[in-house]
Amino acid sequence: MAEHVEEPNGVQKPEDSDGPRINGVAQKFLADLMEERERLSSEFPLCALLIDDAFERVYTTGRIPGTEFLADVNRQKSIKVMQKVFVPTKQYPKFNFTGKLLGPKGNSLRRLHEETQCKIFIKGRGSMRGTSKEEELRESGDPRYAHLHRDLYVEISTVAPPAEAHARVAYALAEIRKYLIPDKNDDVSQEQLRELMKIDPKSAQSYSKTVLNKFPTAEGSKFLKLIKRSVAGIDDEEMEELEEEDDYHSR
Repeated sequence: MAEHVEEPNGVQKPEDSDGPRINGVAQKFLADLMEERERLSSEFPLCALLIDDAFERVYTTGRIPGTEFLADVNRQKSIKVMQKVFVPTKQYPKFNFTGKLLGPKGNSLRRLHEETQCKIFIKGRGSMRGTSKEEELRESGDPRYAHLHRDLYVEISTVAPPAEAHARVAYALAEIRKYLIPDKNDDVSQEQLRELMKIDPKSAQSYSKTVLNKFPTAEGSKFLKLIKRSVAGIDDEEMEELEEEDDYHSR
């Protein structure tokens, strides 16, 4: 369920770029939580989970959990709407959802930010590039990285007047779904391959080989055509003419 946090005005502060601003009251709350968790024995694991969840809520919203904020549509006061998105890593453990969400050089996620006007973060296990660094942060006990103990998920948030904020998140949810389909041969993957060919042709060809091994026949041919087009420098119109000739001769 989306979480609403009222903002003092519609302008997003510069310091919010990497996370919400935590006021003095919230900082005191965090300090009390930390002290409480240190006193807590291992006999109360559920209490520890609740404390970790409270930490994450504060670091996500910048405010103490449990306070209800109502949308003011009369004065169009900006609110923060946040939604977490399930990633099916357990159903498809071998698929690299993080890589597909990021895209070549992180460009796919960057475009999603710009198009949806939402902040989109990949969190949970497998959200960081370096597994050793992720494990180090997971074991550090730092509440800012408590999310690394959870399964992979996507966090979407935005700040805007109520209707606009919900519309942005709804649009982001629809777009994110395209990147959570466990298929290396769909339209999103092909577009990412085209982009990767321009940025790093060697990596693109290496990636294509893995796809061709998995789809050696008709499905993999889509990627094979992309490789031929990239190597030969053929545009779309010329490629269509060559494909028509191939179809004619194969009859």
